[in-house]
Amino acid sequence: MSHWSFLKTDLNEKQDLFIDCRSQAQYQESTLKGAYYFPFVKKAFASDPDSSKKLLGPIEEILALAKKEEKSRILVFDEGMGMFASRLVFLLRAAGFQNAFLIGQRWPVDGTKEKGSKELDCGPASKIRKLEGVIDKAFLEKNLTRLQIFDTRTPEEYDGKLPRLTAPEPGSLCGRLPGAFLWDWRMLYDANGELVDKTFFNKKLRGFPFMPERTTVIYDYNGARSSLLAMMLKEVGYNDVNVYVGSWFEWRKSNLPKQAANIYGQTGAGASAPRVGGVDRKS
Repeated sequence: MSHWSFLKTDLNEKQDLFIDCRSQAQYQESTLKGAYYFPFVKKAFASDPDSSKKLLGPIEEILALAKKEEKSRILVFDEGMGMFASRLVFLLRAAGFQNAFLIGQRWPVDGTKEKGSKELDCGPASKIRKLEGVIDKAFLEKNLTRLQIFDTRTPEEYDGKLPRLTAPEPGSLCGRLPGAFLWDWRMLYDANGELVDKTFFNKKLRGFPFMPERTTVIYDYNGARSSLLAMMLKEVGYNDVNVYVGSWFEWRKSNLPKQAANIYGQTGAGASAPRVGGVDRKS
């Protein structure tokens, strides 16, 4: 156990609301007794008002469920402290519920199992409210040169060779946010798939020209891989840590500056990347 405070291994059916972030098929086959499944956690969201409401709706539903069922904690799991469970814990905490934790065990998690039957695909929230540590494209555009930025994708994505790690689509724009430093999300785990301990994490962190007191922004492709690093940075003393919810999914479609820009799947003279945004202005 790597002693991160956002990990919990003591499960209590009476006090805990369980949320399964694995695949729908895995959830239906077997899950923790009473666990819910919310498909929204696998989706990408942009920064516009409608997208913000679609993100907030399920979060509010989960918080309402915890209150209705008189649960004092929300425990979230996937195959093993991965990106989707981390994303949900981060969002719940951003919404003000600090008793949200990752289950610090790899599946199969200890506890009573049953077939999953509580799938909730919630509608949007009625209004927008601020989530602490979640920023939008407008904030980045305004403050880009004053931020320290982590890119938690793979080197292939960071270098503009792939638009995203899974199922890359030909014709998609590859690249990264200007000034971003790469921290491959996979490096947050050891060889056994456990989270690295704080000593190792801090040693790696000292290799970046970052300062704990400065505003830090983390992004990936859709805001999922960023959330784990955000929680780890907060725990080691970084004061102002933010996840860019739209991430590369949104930024690639904008006219904002990009580095290592490239069109995936194109070669030859016609494959030159656009100067700005996702459109070649010559066409």
